[in-house]
Amino acid sequence: MNAEQDGGAPNRELYAVLQVSPESTTEEIRRAYRHWAQVYHPDKYQDVQMKETATENFQRICQAYEVLSDETKRQIYDIYGPEGLSAGLELATRTNKVEELKEELERLRQKKEEEKMAAQFIPSGIVVTSLSLPQVLDGDGIMSGMAMSSQVNTTLSKHTNLAMGGNLEVNNHGAGTAASTVLRHQLSSAQSIEFLAQVGLQSVIGVQTTRYVSSHSTATIGIRKSLQDGSINLSNTWTHQLSSTANGNIQFVLGDQSSVAVGWRKKDDKMSAGGELKVGTRYLGASAHYVHHFSSKSHARIAGKYNSTTLEVEVGGGRKISDLTTVRMMYVIGIQGISWRFETRRGSQKLVIPLFRSSLCNRSICSSNISLLPV
Repeated sequence: MNAEQDGGAPNRELYAVLQVSPESTTEEIRRAYRHWAQVYHPDKYQDVQMKETATENFQRICQAYEVLSDETKRQIYDIYGPEGLSAGLELATRTNKVEELKEELERLRQKKEEEKMAAQFIPSGIVVTSLSLPQVLDGDGIMSGMAMSSQVNTTLSKHTNLAMGGNLEVNNHGAGTAASTVLRHQLSSAQSIEFLAQVGLQSVIGVQTTRYVSSHSTATIGIRKSLQDGSINLSNTWTHQLSSTANGNIQFVLGDQSSVAVGWRKKDDKMSAGGELKVGTRYLGASAHYVHHFSSKSHARIAGKYNSTTLEVEVGGGRKISDLTTVRMMYVIGIQGISWRFETRRGSQKLVIPLFRSSLCNRSICSSNISLLPV
């Protein structure tokens, strides 16, 4: 095992930790490890500073022995150094052929490069098709509308990201489109700034900045101007980490859409809950939900929502029947009527089927939605 024959000097750092030569046998490396492990074992020292130094040296000795005591890892280290080990070659098929190790390293390097490129350009999108059973019973077509949206996120530099998206919605009442662009730049580890431009149903431009004011709080200040009527809205949002599993926020908006909103969220292994109250010049609404997880596969949910056009409560539960599929049955009571809903999710696809409806139930509740998220 002579790396010099392969065109480069052998890597010696780990050998120096154990104070052995690269030509040492496995038994010589084992004896050196036992010796230095006894010398630097942390339990032998009472002084705090000496104990910390001994602990650091002991960890280095163990790490060096872990590599040099394994024949394949040692060979990879001798040829490629720490880079080969960090690339995951220690998990490769065990072989003594240097040519195969080189091929594996090149393959892993190429894979990492592809992953890096993919992380800089991330497309996403969703297509929603609405199928209405009441419409069929009334003698109309089964499809009541369709909506499509897509977004592309790309990394321009280490601190700058760009997101571009578009939406298209078609229903019985007409069609609408919108396109948006968001440029986000990280000014520092504690502050970022975003520039927004949107055209379509709501054409606006805006800018907002977010800053960590403490280890548990963030503040966001923004301004938006409508390109349609020239109105301006100022916003200020404060978010505070209430505990390791809960956070709260309050938002103030000043302008033609002035409002105050207060929200709260909590999530742990057993439950998740949240709520929001929003009061504005053109809006009054509140919503809340609670989900309890009986196990990793089953849960119960209760939720409520109120605004100027909606008042409803839903109760139900769901179960995960496979790694990708979850089913849920919900009972919904609202001013529009009463209905049972059967929901199934498989991966990023969702199907909602109404099983019963009262005579007061309108078409927006008694409809099936199929959501397809392309990979």
